[in-house]
Amino acid sequence: MKTLVVIRCGERVCALDRAAVQEVAPVPELAHPPSLPASVEGLMNLGGEAIVVVDLAKLLDVSPNPDINPVYRHVVVLAGPEAPIALLVDRVEDVCHVAVDAVTPADDQSSVNGCVVGHVEIGGVTAHLLDASRIFLAAERARFAEIQRSEQARMDALDA
Repeated sequence: MKTLVVIRCGERVCALDRAAVQEVAPVPELAHPPSLPASVEGLMNLGGEAIVVVDLAKLLDVSPNPDINPVYRHVVVLAGPEAPIALLVDRVEDVCHVAVDAVTPADDQSSVNGCVVGHVEIGGVTAHLLDASRIFLAAERARFAEIQRSEQARMDALDA
């Protein structure tokens, strides 16, 4: 069995392996330093740690759902050994269990960096299974880490 976090991003339903998700939260107040890349919505303060918030809709080139009030959107903080990155999504819809053989592998060429690794039926809808380690290119991760360090230094200076 796989445990998946099901998210909605515009008209797309996606899923992430539960092990790749550190935390889910309502969208907090975001800092907006100048010169952010277009996909970065801002930076959030999570327990004193600056976290880059990336709009998944912009990354996937889909329009956010206009029926979702931005106040009710969610951030999904990704787990991993590097500085955490959060995905801004329209909604976290569910956490569910699926059989491993219920996942249909995706064509390697179907997404940038092969981040869509499969498809799975969840509640009568086909969800794109995302590999959190492939959502961002190495250059994007490096740029996000630089932004995060800069914002962390600013936050630390405010606390001093």
